[in-house]
Order: sequence, then structure tokens, then C-alpha cells
Amino acid sequence: MASSGTLPRRAGLLVLLVLVTVVSGCRVIPADAEIDWRPCGPEFAVAVGAVPGMLAGRVSCGWVEVPLDPTDTGRGTVDLAVARISAAGPSNGTVVIDPGGPGASGVGHLVGAAAALASQPIAATHDLVAVDARGVGASRPSLRCRTDAERDAERAMDFGDRSTTGVRRIESYRRSIAQRCADRIGTQFLTRVGTDFVAADLDRVRQLLGVEEISFLGHSYGTRLGFAYAQRYPDRLHAMVLDGVVDPTQDPDDATVEQMAGFQAAFDAFAADCVARAGGPLGDRADRAVEVYRGLVGPLVTRPVPAGDRSLTAGDAESGTIFALYQRSRWGDLRRALGSLERADGTPMVQLADAYEGRGHDGRYGPMQDAFLAISCADEPPLDAGADPGELDRRMRIAAPFLDDGRGTGRGPVSICELLPPPARSPAEPGADPASVAWPATAPTPLVVATTGDPATPYRTAMSVANRIGAQTVTVVGADHTAVFVGDRCVDEAVDSYLADPTNSSRSLTC
Repeated sequence: MASSGTLPRRAGLLVLLVLVTVVSGCRVIPADAEIDWRPCGPEFAVAVGAVPGMLAGRVSCGWVEVPLDPTDTGRGTVDLAVARISAAGPSNGTVVIDPGGPGASGVGHLVGAAAALASQPIAATHDLVAVDARGVGASRPSLRCRTDAERDAERAMDFGDRSTTGVRRIESYRRSIAQRCADRIGTQFLTRVGTDFVAADLDRVRQLLGVEEISFLGHSYGTRLGFAYAQRYPDRLHAMVLDGVVDPTQDPDDATVEQMAGFQAAFDAFAADCVARAGGPLGDRADRAVEVYRGLVGPLVTRPVPAGDRSLTAGDAESGTIFALYQRSRWGDLRRALGSLERADGTPMVQLADAYEGRGHDGRYGPMQDAFLAISCADEPPLDAGADPGELDRRMRIAAPFLDDGRGTGRGPVSICELLPPPARSPAEPGADPASVAWPATAPTPLVVATTGDPATPYRTAMSVANRIGAQTVTVVGADHTAVFVGDRCVDEAVDSYLADPTNSSRSLTC
């Protein structure tokens, strides 16, 4: 199975963590510190003019200093970028929004979606806040360990070879990347980026906001942060919305296979739509769509096709495909990209892969994919002794045939996570377990929003978690990844109502 950046760590994600700022010295954070709010600009990785003019007075950014290790303040501090959309009227509370990833910029999300977020009824009475987690977005230092040229070179490599020689080559490369990460980032910071640390950072942000409790809206991986925060600080929550649930108690291999099955279902839905259109690139039979797709992508393993002044590889074709499958609105782009590939033009598909990989038109990469791997590796437990990576490779091929390049041998390379320095652990507050099966009795009843055809965070997992924790639910009939505050009036009204008063209703809803 060719490498794809979307896959969780045990699927062999090859994106890894470039230059790093030195962690601050041994400074003491004043107990009465406040956030110095200012206009959002380049220092917060926000383009000049990105804030809509009518919201210029309500959107602001600032910095929060947090200890690198809450249990050892002598290790110094890190700086977190934060952003806020102030309530249109008197503020009755604060809603913290996490866009997921891990590695997505909360500041970038809040500013980029400011107009849509500010139009929500909850924004009239509540401040909306987002944070760039440690190492993410504009926060300092940054989780990067590869240069732009190294990222380009990596994308040109073949990571699907499952021969004995191929597996050894991949593992050797992964060892070099893991060492590069440790050398360029430094193990002191690299080992302290997991969600347990981020939950403690979030509570520090709460304190500096001057509020006794927050409401939290987590999308995708953000739901994992929500779980961790609820386990540690249940009495500091007013409401909790979990949109596109990641189950922190699920075995990582099982989660990977389930996600691959979700993307296969999304591919099948896309294929059914594609073959219904005359002259589509997947032919006219849905039951042969996988075969036709592999016929287009497979030859790229040895014969990449031109894509402007670059080339389209098989790995990039798969990454571009998966990127498009996250949202139904991108299906047209994928259909056109496959049509161009039929004509030996890889440009549109490379553009989709670039969007996933975070490569801009100037050839520079954003930090999200680097942070994704570092945080994912920090969060997930080490493999059991004697675990066979070839078994996961086999299960993935069965779950997602559209990604099976036919080169399975029963072997698989060791995950790069097993080659990184083991993560440090930030002790939870007494009795708290971020991966606990139970929902804390003193935390608010959460609201789970789940989409029936969500490829990345499957509906079945979300409903299982909702039943386990006694959550209210909103089922969204659709094929997109996450659903809150993206324009579905039914969903948004339910979430607005819940955030305003989480005790108002316990009924489940279908949109």
C-alpha cells in the first residue's frame, strides 16, 4: 500500500516534524498575567487584511506563555498564539474552538472563518476563542524538522515497496528522519507535545481569559483534546461539543483500519456519482471503479506523469484522492483530476496533493503535517513487543481496496513513531485519566455531532462513544468530515442552542 499522509501513525505516515526556535529560558510566569490583545497580523501567521473589515474591532490576537513542563518549571516556557472574536454584545461566556488535525492552526481557523463564525447566534453573547497548540501554527517553537526541499524529495520517493529490500529501505529512511527530528527540534520539546500537555495549556489559557469555566467545540482530533480536558478539569466546563469523534480508548490499529474502511465507503460513493455522468474517468460501472482507478494510478509507481514543471507520483495521486474525499464539495475537483490523468496530465492531481500536504504556490510548506505526526506519535501507546506491522498492512488493503497497489507481501515497515524518542507524560490531576471509558460525573452532558458518511471519523465510532458517555446526539446525513458551523442550518441551530444552555434538551436530532 503506497504511503499516504492522511493515515494515522501505524499506517506508516511519513510526514514528520524545520528549524526550531529555542525554548525560552527559565522564566517565571506571573500569576496575574493577562493576554495583551492586539490586531492579528503576520506575527500570528495571519495575512494582512484577512480579518473582514466589519469585524476588525472584534477580532484580535495575543500570546500566552505556558510552562514547557508543568511538573518542572525549570525547563522553561513556550509561547502559544491565541485569537478571539469578541461577543457582539455583553459576553455571557467563552467558547473555545479547536479545528482538529492534530496540527491545524486554531488561530488560522478562527480568523479565516471569522465572518461565518461571527454570524452564529452564539457569537452575539459569547466570546469565541482559538489556540495554536504548542508547536502548531504561529506558536513558538514550531514542530518542524524538514526543509521544503526535503519535503519535495520525500514525496518523489516510493513508499509502497513491500519486498524485503523495500521494507529495509523505508525503515532506514524513517530512522534518518527520526534522528533529524531529534537533532533539529531537540528532545526536550519533541517529547512534550502530546494532548496531555495541551490540555494543561488550555486550562492556563482559561485562567488568563479571566473566566471560571469555558465551553469547548472540538472538531475531529479536537474531540480528543475535549476528552482530555473533561477528564482533567470537569468542573471548569460549561458545555462540550464533539464533532467528528475520535475515540481515545480505541486500539490505534483498529482505528486505522476503521478509518480506511470509511475512506473506501467515501470512494464508493464518489465512484457511484462519477459513473452516473457520461464520459467520466471511472467508466460506466460502479462495480469496476476500483479497478479503473488502480489502472490510472498504478502505473505512476514506475512512470510518473508530467504536472507542469513537476511530476505526479502514485503516492501524490493517492494523497490527492483522499484529500478530495474528505468533503463532497471536492468531488468535482477529483473527477476533473482523474480525467486529466487519463490524458497524462498530472497537474490537477498534484494541486490536490499540495493542498493536503500544505505546499503553497511558492513551494513552501506549512507546519501542519509535521505537527500532525509528532502529536499523533506522542499520544498513541507504543506497539506491543513482537507486533507485526505486516498484519496492519494486510488489514488496510482489505479495508480500502482503492488504495491497494497490489504489492502486498505480508511485510510492513516499522512505524516512524517507534523510532522517535518516547514521549514524556504530563501527570493528570488526581484520579483523571484522559483515555477513561467513563465521562466525569461533574462534567456537562456533551453533545456529539456525527455524519453518516464521514470518511475520517466514522459514524459508527461516534455513536458508540455517544452511547458510552451518555451524550446528546445530532446525526447529520451526509458525506463530509465534520459538520458544525459550515452552513447546515439544522446543525448550527442545534449546536447554538446547546452551547447557550447545555441543560435545555436531552433529545437526539437528525439533520
